[in-house]
Amino acid sequence: MNAFSHDFRPALPDAVEAEAALLGAVMLNVNAFVAVDGKISAEDFGEPLHGKIFGIISDLIRQGKKATPPTVIGFLPADAKVGDLTISQYLAQLVAEAVTVTGADGLAQAIRDVALRRRLISIGQDISWIGYNAQPEETGQELIGKAQDLLFSLDAGDDADGMVTAQTEVDRMMGGERKRSRPTVPLPLPQLREVMGEDLEAGNLYGMLSGSGEGKTSKVLQIMSHAARHGHPTLLLSYDQLWDQCLLQMVSQQLGIEHARLKDEDRLQTKERERKWEAIADLRSLPMAYKKCSGRRDGSAQIAGYARRFLTTFAPRFEKVPLIILDHVRKVKPRNERDHEGRIAAEVNGVCKDIAAEFGAVWLNLNQRSSAGAKRKNPRPIDADIYGGEMAREDYDGMFYLYRAWKYRATQLATAADEKEEREIEGRFARERWEEDHAELGALKVRFGDPSIRRRIRFEATFTRYVSMREEAPAELFDEGL
Repeated sequence: MNAFSHDFRPALPDAVEAEAALLGAVMLNVNAFVAVDGKISAEDFGEPLHGKIFGIISDLIRQGKKATPPTVIGFLPADAKVGDLTISQYLAQLVAEAVTVTGADGLAQAIRDVALRRRLISIGQDISWIGYNAQPEETGQELIGKAQDLLFSLDAGDDADGMVTAQTEVDRMMGGERKRSRPTVPLPLPQLREVMGEDLEAGNLYGMLSGSGEGKTSKVLQIMSHAARHGHPTLLLSYDQLWDQCLLQMVSQQLGIEHARLKDEDRLQTKERERKWEAIADLRSLPMAYKKCSGRRDGSAQIAGYARRFLTTFAPRFEKVPLIILDHVRKVKPRNERDHEGRIAAEVNGVCKDIAAEFGAVWLNLNQRSSAGAKRKNPRPIDADIYGGEMAREDYDGMFYLYRAWKYRATQLATAADEKEEREIEGRFARERWEEDHAELGALKVRFGDPSIRRRIRFEATFTRYVSMREEAPAELFDEGL
């Protein structure tokens, strides 16, 4: 029997008093805002007016301005009232009853907890709607998947538990796991392992930086298929390519047959057609998954939900470390589109890093480099080219770049003012002996090893693949014999 009658709907939980106290604190002292920034957002406030006030305060402070009742009131309706108080009187009352800076963090946590309860109630209602309005063609498993996506999208924040003492960790190290190193996901091509100093360690967040048109997706598909062929379950969260495009590109990379010809079977010889379908059947057996994401809909909470579903339903069927690839960070829908890039990137990276650590997975984020870097005389990637800059770089356990100098040489020559500038450009690129099909791998951040190591590889544009410039390329690229 239900605890409530069908006609009864209990009021949603709120924390109005805590909201009022926190608003007064952040208007009274900017340090109170600093203490809660990133831990709470305007959407967490149950009272709409409080959420609007907090949003105004956040915008003012992030713009380097004061957030006090006189500055905040200019962004609120002049005729608004709270009970018998005018909006001006209400703001003054909030400040007069404000808590100290040291109490702000506790208030923010209380507000956040109640907000999560409201969201949980809302998700429960949505799950009920899914059950009542299922379409005839939808299977029970599909309905469960929809419900799981909703639950996983609920960002419950950081878990305060899980502290480990030195004694506990040393006991573990000296015990059964003494001789075991942390498991890894293998990287294709020896040059990439040399640049990173090692393969990709479980529990870590890695980044790859490259410009538009340099083949970063091609390289990522090679990393993905290489990992899957070694038994590692992989998930591609793509804001760009469709899954059939990715799979056909993998076939092109493996067989050395042009992508355009693979799409048109009339252009294939009989043996090529047979090899194509053998390769596609081979891909079917690999532990790979894909999710098409939308820049209009999918933010960090949604990609976290997709990843959690993969890690709890698909990945456990396999014994090896899972790999999740996000293509790419700039496309993820931010919670607040007015935030600067550093804060947006940090929000996405933080979610990815937490999930990698929680599940012992490897997470790889693609970063499309900023256009400003292409304008430098030497356009080789640097930290400033990362989406979000130095603030974003801090989140990564390791980051490498993929750089094709010939692309930037062509761009600079096309915009040269005169022949003298053309000769200067030619000279700069000739000094490093670049050729059109050369690419460079380098590190922007490594935990262990030498961050100054750079290695050349070759880009085979016809097959959209990167290959070694050493003799061991075929085995490294195609994993023959596995």
